[in-house]
Amino acid sequence: FSSNGSAGLCRSSKQHDVIGLSNLCVDIVIPVQQLPAADPDARQALLQQLTAAPPDEQHWELGGNCNFMIAAARMGMRVGSIGHVGNDVYGRYMDRVLQEERIAATTRIMPAALSGTELDRTLLCFVLVDKEGKHAFCSRYDFGPWPLLGGVSTLPPCVAQVLCSTAAVFTNGFVFDELPLELVKQAIYTASNAGAAVLFDPGPRAFTMKSGSRRAALDMLISLSDVVLMTEEEAVEVTGLADPQAAAEAVLARPNCKTEWCVVKLGGDGALLVTKSPQIEVHRAGAFKVDVRDTVGCGDSFAAAIVLGYTRTHDVHATLLLANAVGAATAMGRGAGTNVADAQTIHELLQQAAVACNSNG
Repeated sequence: FSSNGSAGLCRSSKQHDVIGLSNLCVDIVIPVQQLPAADPDARQALLQQLTAAPPDEQHWELGGNCNFMIAAARMGMRVGSIGHVGNDVYGRYMDRVLQEERIAATTRIMPAALSGTELDRTLLCFVLVDKEGKHAFCSRYDFGPWPLLGGVSTLPPCVAQVLCSTAAVFTNGFVFDELPLELVKQAIYTASNAGAAVLFDPGPRAFTMKSGSRRAALDMLISLSDVVLMTEEEAVEVTGLADPQAAAEAVLARPNCKTEWCVVKLGGDGALLVTKSPQIEVHRAGAFKVDVRDTVGCGDSFAAAIVLGYTRTHDVHATLLLANAVGAATAMGRGAGTNVADAQTIHELLQQAAVACNSNG
């Protein structure tokens, strides 16, 4: 890995190194005196108020899976995008910024027949920030009905073509807010059957997919994934186990599960990565000590490094160290989107760690 954006050897012969699937959104950052109450009715009223009169572009930033894609592109990966983007001013803003970050134009998953309808809108997520820097998020996906594109039953041919052109697909739990389960399965099987690795981070949706069809959807995507990433809290929700290592091993031991790596992010304590083949191995790496300004986007950036290491068969422990460095570099900035880790900052952190290790050793 080098500061000019190149990364590793064994680049795939596919057109893309990784595709970000779904959960594309524009964050609109709004300073507030205090964060809103958790009451759903009050938050829905607030969403309507904010949507009616959003602030101008200086307050906009890319969010959701765009954080992952930008971090991946900055580490030298060839990145593509599949998802729902509206034909509106926010969609045009997203297209422009992704192009500036050298990410291939987003392949739209919404059928052309729905163009101009109520569904033809880019997802907005309002990021409310109080004077202490604490965050609250508010978007129309918070209130359902789920999924947004529930009437779409078949992958458009252009989407299937892109899924067959990549070495890896990364998605998160918000995919089920946008796409019906059968469409998600089609996308994952299409990519997997074409040789792509599948990486999945349930994210905060782990806390809202506890039972019924949503829990079944969560379990399905975990079982179909080569790599699963979770926070310590999400690991408890998914497995019911409080010990991170036990939770990771439980994911790998699920019947008919293809998962080879399970990563548990431990915040200030770093992360652990458990591999399944040829035998269970546990790798731990401590967090980099940096001045944390903002943790938004850290997990997304971390995931980009895991994709790089897994798909290029890098040393497992080195991959985990790199992921921690990328997450730390993002935490040093304010906000996500174009403020996620850049190659130079990551390189400097790794150099500092190497110097410290040599001096202690």
